Amino acid sequence: MRNYAWIVTIVGAAFLATGCLAAPSPAAPAVTLIVMNPRGEIAPPPIFAPRPRFSDLSGKKIGIYWNGKAGGNYFWNIIEQLLKEKLPNTTVVRYNGAYDIGDPLAARMAAEVDAFIYGVGD
Repeated sequence: MRNYAWIVTIVGAAFLATGCLAAPSPAAPAVTLIVMNPRGEIAPPPIFAPRPRFSDLSGKKIGIYWNGKAGGNYFWNIIEQLLKEKLPNTTVVRYNGAYDIGDPLAARMAAEVDAFIYGVGD
């Protein structure tokens, strides 16, 4: 992470800074301040490529995750019903919890299902 700094020289009531000049007061002593930029640089998060698409979902386990908001169960019940009608030998596994799945549940889901549908409502 790089820190950027600006040097500002204050002379009496006037100051000298990047391109800004004012007439100094002859009686006041000069003071130099180093001002640090608090922003810094933030490294981007790692990028993961998505898995290749399945050519066929037949026989796969599909997870459905939603955050439990009121009324969402009707929507997800229909989605599960449609999946079972279109792909009768596909298994649907239901998950629910907070908006953020979190690493422990994400790891568990990755081990238990082949694909998942993530949905939240508010």
